[in-house]
Amino acid sequence: LELEIVYSSESQCIDVDTSDVNRPGLQFAGFFDYFASERIQVLGKVEMTYLESIDPVVREQQLNRFFQYEFPCLIISRGMDVPEDILGLSKRYKRSLLRSALSTSSLIQRLINYLGSALAPKITRHGVLIDVYGAGVFLMGESGIGKSEAALELVKRGHRLVADDAVE
Repeated sequence: LELEIVYSSESQCIDVDTSDVNRPGLQFAGFFDYFASERIQVLGKVEMTYLESIDPVVREQQLNRFFQYEFPCLIISRGMDVPEDILGLSKRYKRSLLRSALSTSSLIQRLINYLGSALAPKITRHGVLIDVYGAGVFLMGESGIGKSEAALELVKRGHRLVADDAVE
């Protein structure tokens, strides 16, 4: 993700519970109904240009209102400079602030893919997983029953062993 830490909150831990992200352009325009504050917030060129274009008093009000919500972190894309007011509010409200050199679209795509994998539910089972004609076949059974031997016979016939013993 090519992330650079601009400001890290005191906890130095970012709790992320969803693979979705939010671009807060509507919030900067004053619309906070249905604001997905539980998501990582991403500022791209559009949001930064809009913030630069509005009246400084309105900008301060909207940014203050935005930072009052407890979001996991704020990421600024395209390696853009971090405005002093955003850095100050990040520190004041203890919201981690990161920057990425990636374009906004690339950053969001990679972020969603990474979080989707990292947050996916996982379980570990005792058994053997084999790829048989492109389908996953999971052999389960008591210890010593012959799962590995059966898998070995399938491998000899051209199929592929994926995992043995502890399959995640």
